[in-house]
Amino acid sequence: MPSFRHLLLTLVLLGLIHPSLCAVGPPHAKEPEVPPFLNFVRSLDVDSIVGETNRQGLGMQSGRIRLRFLDPDVNAFVGLLVGVHHFNQDLRIGAPATPDTAGVMVNWGGDFGIVRGRHLWELDLMGSNLSQRLGYAMAIVGEHRLIGRLRLVHRTEINVFTGDAILMADQGLDYMATSWLGMSAGYRWFTSSHMERSGPFVGLRFYFESPKIPFIFPSLG
Repeated sequence: MPSFRHLLLTLVLLGLIHPSLCAVGPPHAKEPEVPPFLNFVRSLDVDSIVGETNRQGLGMQSGRIRLRFLDPDVNAFVGLLVGVHHFNQDLRIGAPATPDTAGVMVNWGGDFGIVRGRHLWELDLMGSNLSQRLGYAMAIVGEHRLIGRLRLVHRTEINVFTGDAILMADQGLDYMATSWLGMSAGYRWFTSSHMERSGPFVGLRFYFESPKIPFIFPSLG
């Protein structure tokens, strides 16, 4: 029988000839390679508008930031958005005798949609805040390419609070002067049970599309 020394020497020689026999643990997993045409299209939209309300000609300012993560395999997307809407004359909701008033309404939530040819359809599910009121908001959005860089854009949003609700509907045209900068013009209907703040608006749109925009939905990344 071979001695213990001979057995040990044999194992050492096998280890030198076949280093893989001495490897510990599973092999390093290689990162999956995703073809470029299947990568999510990551985009950031910043819309800013100024307008005039039909009550004493006072103004309003509004901004919205929206992230979209488009799956090019099915042309569907998800994302997040936040909107801030300021009026020079305070908004009033609730009973006329004891209303809640505030100059700013904020809503935030998720956006979900599809792209079909020249048309984009989106559903926004959000929370909404005005003064001491916290409510629920939902919006339906459509973007339709007309000629070249010109688009028809419409958005209908309802903000529901206890005892009152605010309807906000935008309709207008966007023209992208460059790949990242556009101009918009249209009309906003903004009304509740005892309030009216509708009027025309103009604005700027900033659009950025980059693979460096981080995923905020870990299950998609």
